[in-house]
Amino acid sequence: MGRAELRRAEREKRKSETVTYNLTRAQLDAFVQEQIGYRIKEAKEEATSEAINQAIALLLTLPLEVLMDHYWPKSYAKRLPGFVDKVIEYYEMWQDGKLDMDKMKEDLWQYGGVRLEPEKVEG
Repeated sequence: MGRAELRRAEREKRKSETVTYNLTRAQLDAFVQEQIGYRIKEAKEEATSEAINQAIALLLTLPLEVLMDHYWPKSYAKRLPGFVDKVIEYYEMWQDGKLDMDKMKEDLWQYGGVRLEPEKVEG
C-alpha cells in the first residue's frame, strides 16, 4: 500500500469517526430551548431543596438554642434528644397528612397567645 492510499484510508477513518448533522435554524433553536429549559428546571429544584433544608435547620436550631439558654440550662443535655425526636416525628406526621397545620396554628394561638399570619405585602 502506497503513501497516497494510506493517507486516503486515514482520511476515511477520521470521517467515519466524526458524525455531522444538518439542522435547520428552527430545529437547532428548539434543541437549545429544550436543553436550557431542562437546566433551569434542575436549578430551580436544587434551589428549592436547599431553601427548604435551610429553613428546617433554622426552625429547629433557633428554638433549641432558646431552650438551652433560657429554659433548660441545667438539664438540656438530657432533654434535647427527646425533644428533637418529637419535633422530627411531628414534622413527618405533618408531611404524611396526619397533622393539620390550621389546627396547630389555632392551638398555638389558644394556648400560647401567638398568632401566625402571612405577611402582608404592600405594593
